[in-house]
This record gives sequence, structure tokens and C-alpha cells, in this order.
Amino acid sequence: MRNRTIWMWLGLWLLVGVCKAQTGDWKVYASYHNATKAVKTDARIFVLANGGLYSYDTEDQTLEGYTKANVLSDFGIKDIAYSTTAKRLIVLYENGNIDLIGLNQSSWNMPDLKNKTLSDRTVNELMVVGDEALISMNAGLALVNLQKGYFVDFYTFDSAVKQATIVDGSIYVKLASGVKQGDRKSNLLDQSNWVEVASNKVSFGLTEEEQTAATKTLEQVKDIVPDAPKENWSYQLHMAGNRLLVAGGNFYYPNTNHTGCVMCYENGRWSAFDEEGPVETEKPQAYRNVTDVVQDPTDAEHHWVGTVSSGLYEFRNKKFVKHYDSDNSPLKSILPESSTYYRYIWTTGLSFDPQGNLWMLCNQTDSVVRILKKDGKWIAHYYKDIAAFETFDHTVFDQRGWAWITSRRMANYNSVTGTNSLAGVLVVNTNGTLENQKDDQHKFFYQFKNQNGETYTPETFFCVTEDLNGAIWLGNNFGVFMTETPEEVFNSNFTFTQPIVPRNDGSGLGDYLLSGVPVKCITIDGGNRKWVGTRDNGVYLLSADGMETLEHFTKENSPLISNEINDIAINGETGEVFIATYAGLCSYQGDATDPATSMSSSNLKVFPNPVRPDYEGSVHITGLMYNSNVKIVSAAGKLVAEGTSVGGEFSWNCCHQNGRRVSSGIYYALCTDENGKKGAVAKILVIK
Repeated sequence: MRNRTIWMWLGLWLLVGVCKAQTGDWKVYASYHNATKAVKTDARIFVLANGGLYSYDTEDQTLEGYTKANVLSDFGIKDIAYSTTAKRLIVLYENGNIDLIGLNQSSWNMPDLKNKTLSDRTVNELMVVGDEALISMNAGLALVNLQKGYFVDFYTFDSAVKQATIVDGSIYVKLASGVKQGDRKSNLLDQSNWVEVASNKVSFGLTEEEQTAATKTLEQVKDIVPDAPKENWSYQLHMAGNRLLVAGGNFYYPNTNHTGCVMCYENGRWSAFDEEGPVETEKPQAYRNVTDVVQDPTDAEHHWVGTVSSGLYEFRNKKFVKHYDSDNSPLKSILPESSTYYRYIWTTGLSFDPQGNLWMLCNQTDSVVRILKKDGKWIAHYYKDIAAFETFDHTVFDQRGWAWITSRRMANYNSVTGTNSLAGVLVVNTNGTLENQKDDQHKFFYQFKNQNGETYTPETFFCVTEDLNGAIWLGNNFGVFMTETPEEVFNSNFTFTQPIVPRNDGSGLGDYLLSGVPVKCITIDGGNRKWVGTRDNGVYLLSADGMETLEHFTKENSPLISNEINDIAINGETGEVFIATYAGLCSYQGDATDPATSMSSSNLKVFPNPVRPDYEGSVHITGLMYNSNVKIVSAAGKLVAEGTSVGGEFSWNCCHQNGRRVSSGIYYALCTDENGKKGAVAKILVIK
């Protein structure tokens, strides 16, 4: 009877089950557009596109992506080739790393070439002959055995190796000076054992027939693309509900000139904003380096895009609407007398204030702060102490409606603007009167003291954010600073706190949090924890008070694809943590969702539910209020587990407090807010 009851619950709950990635899962959102090479194996065709790898099964028409989160060991593929003899695909990365992939998706990493000290890592050709691969490089020739999976040798020459092949027991290399032959019975590490031969003795590269077949294979799959971002460009992220917006430009020196690119990820699908409209209807090569994209808080299909190039762009339903520059708006050019003045209207730091007015930063002009009111009227705010500064790039509004604006870097004297730029933060309190600056408060600080009286003058000020308690957190080249009293920022004796983490070694001493680690972004999750992205040290997850490092992800210890982090955004509904890196976009499934403002049993969600016998992960309960108390009890009312939610989510590992897996049955999650005044109950079915 008991089993019958369980299966009846199973039948009902299968209809309302909620799917979610398991906490700790990684995803790499590789771009699979712009295919450049395709190789046929069995029934599958492996495709190289935008440095990513996917396969197309010609029998069942399925697509599969390969990333560092599943099969691959690295990111940024240079070339691929297939050995019909070894039945293995060789994947060669830009950094020299190598993966060998079997048809059963087994993989073997060979870091030998990556770890080898070379003055020049330029690859000229990847060629497979039989069960061996020849990698022709400026620095020499690498030989890899694909059947046994080992690095055979690396041969050096007086000039770059352009191509190589193997014929009748000899290796032939094509150099700038001619062709050389090496008998494999000789010691080919000795350059004297290579002899010059006639250039027409052997043929290099693919035969005409092989090239025709390769072209045909590429044509077959070039329009069959997995759902993926258009480019591997992810500079700044903007989370709007369940929608992720990705700005695909950059604001670095020297500036990389990315074509205009805005991408959108929503409900598991990727799309891109219109690019033809801005390019075709506007000035030549103007729509470049998108650094900001924000969504109108009153209209989910209305977006604004900022560029380090040509000003401001307006989109509706992802279609281009209007371009704002120095010809039709108060935005100004850095070089107004230049024939290409329209490429120097650097408009960054887009953000809506609490009243729905759009703020932006017009770099290297007299009035950096520009505001487009929701009624369409433009306002310029002039602040003498930051006029014509070069790299303002972020605007954040706190709970009081004050603007915190970062000036990223110091810069030497600019002969055009006649100024020196400083790294720092501009704080503005408009007192609710945008058009009357006389009652404003503002302060630009480029130098400050910590709680111990130590003075800091950062060379780079990367980010500012506000946590759930109203504290302000700053990231710069010295690490992390914060204040729990931001309302005192205009006081002359204002100081920042540099959190001190106890060593817990009995000495009573501590160290400054992330001291000397350049911090580029700080994002707050539903549990008020801090996700910290760094310039070259990956991602840290800190406890709410910053005193404990809960996680530290690098490309060496996780599927993170680069240690240089540009931005982090969190989907508060699912807990997915999106990480924009120098190499592209990836994500980590976190265990914190945004807390609910109220709590009821009907709003609680449990997943997976039911818990099937083969499931080994945790059960997640969402829809909770901040710091909710949760008790898991059996149907008989016996306490099984208890704890506190992280933001709006609680995770249970389906075990008793002693670590033993629970038996089959119905369990109840008894949830109350942190004050014990509001409560809700959720049912969980476990099948063992």
C-alpha cells in the first residue's frame, strides 16, 4: 500500500516538476557561428567555428557542442584534424594545448607543446598522416602520435616550418629556404641529419581531391549551427529579469575595434540585436565597440546601447530605431575638428536612475555626465574636477538614489583636452532636482584612507556596487574596500573599510581581503554574498561579510575559460552566475536565488521533485524569504535536517544529519522567515 501511495504521488508530481541545473554545474557559451573547417569522422561531422567545436550527426541530424565544461580541456581552438587510422580527432588550441577525442567522446589531454618554452608559438599548418599529426610552426615541427597519445618530438630549424608531411619513412619540411628531408632512422634532433632535396620531390598539404571533399563537407554544415551567442565577445553584462544582455565590445587601451554586437540570452535561447541598420544607415565604420546595453525599466522591448566609438543607439524589439551623436544631440566628440569626429563620441556608463532617466558618460568632454530624461529632454552636468577625464565607465545608483560613477584609470597629460585623468569615484546627490545643480552634492575621490589611517591612491578604479544591506563595495588595483555608512561620504573625514580576514592560526593576526589583487567587478547574489571577478586571478565567492572565501575558481582548477574577468551577472530566478571573460562567456550554477518579499506554500518550488533513485544531487527549495529557517521533517514529524536559506533558496542533500541517505517517503520542508513570524510548507517525495 505504501509503494502504491508513493507512485501515485509520483504520477501527480511528474506533471509539476521543475527543472534546474545542478548546483556546481558549469556551462561554456561558445560561439558556433562562422564555421571555418569541418572534418568527417563516422556519421558525424566535427566543425570548427569561432574557436569552438561542435558536431553534426548526419544520420539523426543532432547537434552537440564540445566545451571545457564537458569534453575539452581548454578554450580557443586553432585547428582540428582527423585520423582515420587512429580514429581520433586532434584539437589544437591557440596556446599550443592539444586534446585527442575518440569517437566515443573519450578525451586525452596533451599539454606538452603548451608547456614547452618557445619564442614563437605561431602555427602554420596542422597535418595528419596515418596515425601521426605534424604541427608546423615558426619555432619548429611538433610530431604527435595519435594512436598511442604521446608527444614524439620537437624539431628545430634555421627558419620557420611552413608545411610538413611523411612519405616512405621520411619526414619532409617546407622551409623558407627550401625543402628538407629527414630519415626517421636518424637522430632528427640533430639538424645536420636533415638534407636539402628538390622542392618537387614531395607534395605538401591536401591533394586537390581532398581539398574538394573538405570544401564540400564545410558547405554541408556551414548553415547548420547550434543555438549559441553570435560572437565570443563579452565585455559588460546586464541582467533584466530572466533576460541576459551582453555588450560585445570593449574599453581597453590599445582599443580593439569590435564591430557593433549586442546579444541576448533568454529562456535558453540566444538572439542578437539588429546590426545591419546601424551599419548601413549611419557613418562608415561608426557602429563599433558596444560597451553598454540597458533595458528601459518601463518597457522590456526598449533598449539603449552605448559605444566607445559613435555615441548612443536606440533599439526596440532588437531592431535599430535611432542613433544619437554630436550631429543630433548634446553628446560631444573628443575630436570635433577631425574628419572622422563621429568615431570619437565615447558614450559609456549607461544606467537608469530611480525616476527612469537615462544617465550616460561622454568621455573626454567638458560635461562628462549626460542625462536623457524620460520626457526626451537632455541635461548636462558639469563638474570641474572631472572635466574631460578619459575612462568613466560605470554608473550605479544606491538606495538613496545617489550616483556612484567610476573613473577607471590614471592617464598622463592629454594635449587635446589639456587635463590629467585620475582614477577614482564620483558621487552625486542631485537632491531630486536634475535641472537644478545648485542644490547638488558631489565629491570625486581619487585618494582615500582605510580604517587604519593608511592612504591609497589607486591607479585603476574598476567597479562599485551596493549590497543588500546598503553597504557600498569598491574594487580597484589594491583589492576590495567597502563602507557600511555611505551616507557619510561627503564628510571630510570619511574613510573606507578594508576588510581584514583573520588568519585563524592562533596569532590573532589577519590580512586585508584580496590585498594586491586587482578587482574588476563585484556582484551581489540573493544571499548577499559577493562574487568577485579579478583581472588575472579568476573568480572569488565571498561570504556576505567578506570574511570567508567560499570558492575560488580559476581556469586551472575549473571550467572557467579565462582568469581575466570583465563582468559578472546573476539570474536571480535561477541562481545561474554568468561570467564574462576575456575569452568569452561561461556560467556557474550557484545555490542562491533572489529572496521573496513574502512567503506562502503555493509560491514555494521544489526541484527535483520527486527525487528518483538515480539522483545523487541536492533538492532545492526556492521562493523563500531572506535568511529563512528551514526544517526538513519526515511524515512522522521527526527532524531530519535543518538550516538557513541562501537568499531565497535552501538546498538539502537528502540525508539525515548524520550523513545517511533518507528512506523512500514523503518529507516536509517547514519554512519560516528569520523572525519566525511567517511560514510555509513544501512536500518532497524521495524514492530510494
